[in-house]
Amino acid sequence: MQEWPLIIFTLLIQLSVGSTIFTTFTLIYGADNLNVQEKWRVAIPAMMLAFIAGALGLMTSTAHLGYPLNAFHALSHISSSWLSREIVFASLYLGMLGLTTLIALVSKRIVTAFMVIASLLGVIDLFCMSAIYVHSSVATWMHFNTYVMFYTTVLSLGAIVAVWRISRCPWLPWQLARRLAVVCGGILIAATLVRLLEQPLYLAYLHNVSTDAVTFPHQPLVAFTQSGTFRLIAWVILTIGTAVTACSLQTHRIGRGLLATGGILVLLAEIMLRFSFFTIN
Repeated sequence: MQEWPLIIFTLLIQLSVGSTIFTTFTLIYGADNLNVQEKWRVAIPAMMLAFIAGALGLMTSTAHLGYPLNAFHALSHISSSWLSREIVFASLYLGMLGLTTLIALVSKRIVTAFMVIASLLGVIDLFCMSAIYVHSSVATWMHFNTYVMFYTTVLSLGAIVAVWRISRCPWLPWQLARRLAVVCGGILIAATLVRLLEQPLYLAYLHNVSTDAVTFPHQPLVAFTQSGTFRLIAWVILTIGTAVTACSLQTHRIGRGLLATGGILVLLAEIMLRFSFFTIN
């Protein structure tokens, strides 16, 4: 199995949606403490990152899903196909985010309402993306774990981007920056804990799945068992990355070295876990 286009596509879209959600949260949370220019300065780099990541994700998906050529065909199946719904909402999400970013670049102001709409479209897109795999015939995908994994990845990557952005804005009011960083760090920790606590339920489900559950030529249960050590290493890296990122928030100013190290470890763990998810041979 070498489904690198799907791995890159899903992670980039989830990074994009996470960045959009946390940027929107920052704008709303700091509405009373930031003027128009300050909102623009803190938000625009993260918005551009989100748009570029989303655009690259959709471009990568063409290697596997064929978005451009099948766009019209997808619209005709939106009532019955999760893939079609995902294509439509991914396009709507990226379109709204792109429009909001363009308006921000031209007018030097952020339309928060548009960011809220983009965030909601991103959340819906992630639900459709998850449902594609939950409603497949692959035993290791057909569980609530898929929703948990995709949404917590959004929260984890989005939180790290948000803390990184806060660390690059020394002009932010100290109390606001501190509260935002702590909230983002708390969400990252919560997302990691939810994933770890959900794993016993997922493993219990797989234990009860018939060993005859094979989708020719794939053997997902066999592949899952064989990648046990690989997944364990990924979980350890994710836990360490989360802890290191949290440690970067313990000082008066955000420790950029610890933040970079923690962020890289979390991203590495996400790539490893996603590789394991898509390994079904």
